[in-house]
Amino acid sequence: MNESFIKFLLVTLLFGGGIGACVYGLNGQGESTRKGTSVQQEEEFLSDVRQADSLHIQLKKTDPAEQASEFSALRFKQEEAIGRMEKGYQADTVFRSLAQVTGRNYSKLLGTVALQATDRQTKADTKQQLTDQITNLKGEIQSLETQLTLKQTSLESMRAMKAAQP
Repeated sequence: MNESFIKFLLVTLLFGGGIGACVYGLNGQGESTRKGTSVQQEEEFLSDVRQADSLHIQLKKTDPAEQASEFSALRFKQEEAIGRMEKGYQADTVFRSLAQVTGRNYSKLLGTVALQATDRQTKADTKQQLTDQITNLKGEIQSLETQLTLKQTSLESMRAMKAAQP
């Protein structure tokens, strides 16, 4: 190889290495200096997820009309767990993003439970209205049957009177 080519390679390597060292120095030591996810944070996150899961199941089974205080307490606990997931962890970007997305997903589930609860209440109200209407209709049918019986009796008595007349 040529001596000038070797000098060119050395100068290029030194120049590229110098630029790389400057960039490395300006940006810090990369990912290793950032605060990572601690075991405690991971355990808290998993605890929040477990709590959110169990509360979601309990909320779905709780009737907000009949067990309003219990439903409200469960919803408050669920919102606390979701809040911790959405903004409570100060770890690396990936873990924080995962926690926030998980929290938003549970928020959507909480909204779905609220819609289901409203739907259950609407169905219960509708059922009660239909039951009342059926009761009223039964009373009206009874009244009509009584009137029909009276009219038939009256008609039979009129026929008997006509038949008795010469």
